Amino acid sequence: MPLIALASVKSSPGVTTAALALASMWKTAERRLLLEADPGGGDLGLWLGLPADSGLAGLAAAARHGHEAGLAWRHARELAGGMHLVAAPAGAEQAAACVAALSAAGLPQELADGDEPVLADCGRLYPGSPALAVAAAAAFTLLVVRPRVSELAHLEPRVRGLEQAGLRINVVLAAGDRRPPSEPSYPAEEIAGVLGVPVQGPLPADPRAVEQLCRRAGDPGPARRLSLLREAAAATRALDAALGHPPAAPDIPGGPQEIGRAHV
Repeated sequence: MPLIALASVKSSPGVTTAALALASMWKTAERRLLLEADPGGGDLGLWLGLPADSGLAGLAAAARHGHEAGLAWRHARELAGGMHLVAAPAGAEQAAACVAALSAAGLPQELADGDEPVLADCGRLYPGSPALAVAAAAAFTLLVVRPRVSELAHLEPRVRGLEQAGLRINVVLAAGDRRPPSEPSYPAEEIAGVLGVPVQGPLPADPRAVEQLCRRAGDPGPARRLSLLREAAAATRALDAALGHPPAAPDIPGGPQEIGRAHV
């Protein structure tokens, strides 16, 4: 199973929400690792009401001295339903230093070569971000973007640069929020045609589903029938298919969606 990175290139379209939803609904592995590799600082520990510690800081310190098997998992907190979380510190300076240390130690490639899925929240992939090394090691990077012209205009040149840096890009559309009436929005098919990369979505805005995930420490429970988690479950099946893994039988109504038009 692969390392999958999630990131944005501008604004805050919901990368952390998408990562949490995908990790909670992944059904082809008994356990999944959710790694906060956001140099801007972590949110999930606060969202989930976890004690104020940082698995990422401990992992970064340990990685400097070697990579024994299962190192990342030993620094993760076990949540519900097989999800494990390596939470980042809230402060940007410390979080960025931790991500840089992990990258320098070669841990992203080790995670990519593992047998269990790892989803890495890389935050915003700005030029020079220490999380670029995490994304470069990933089987592919899901760029989360709202399908509106002001964000898509910034996305196209960044996609080209990231591909040249070796990243394998897919785009995940987030539900558009309020925008000026004059700002157009575009469907997934048109965006895929322009960018030349697979496009998935949109993942709907669903505050109730996010609230339930956080309240239940990552266990979707009855919220799995809400719109965000239904779409997240379909997306995980599509990810497995793109990677050549046998699909899991859906446990909720609705079939998988394709990840764009291309293979990874």
